Amino acid sequence: MNEQVNSTMSKVVFLAQLFSVLFIWVFVCVITVWIVNLIQLSLELNDAPGASVGISIVAIPVFITLASVLTYVFVGLQREKSPTSTTEEK
Repeated sequence: MNEQVNSTMSKVVFLAQLFSVLFIWVFVCVITVWIVNLIQLSLELNDAPGASVGISIVAIPVFITLASVLTYVFVGLQREKSPTSTTEEK
C-alpha cells in the first residue's frame, strides 16, 4: 500500500514539475511575441520605439535565462531519478 502511495505521489510531483516547465516556456514565448508586437506597432505609428526596445533588451534575455534554469533543474532531477543514472546514492 505504501509503495502505491509513493508511486502516485511521484507521478503528481512529476506532472507538477512538467507543468511548471511548460508554463514558463509558454510564458516566455508570449512575452517575446508581445514585446515584438509593441516594437512593430510603435514603428507603424511613427512613434519612438526606444522604450519597447529598451525593455526587450533586458526582459527577453532575463525570461529566457529563467526558463532555461528551470528546464535545467527539471532535467537534472529527472536524470537523478532515472534507474540508469550513473550517480550513486550514499
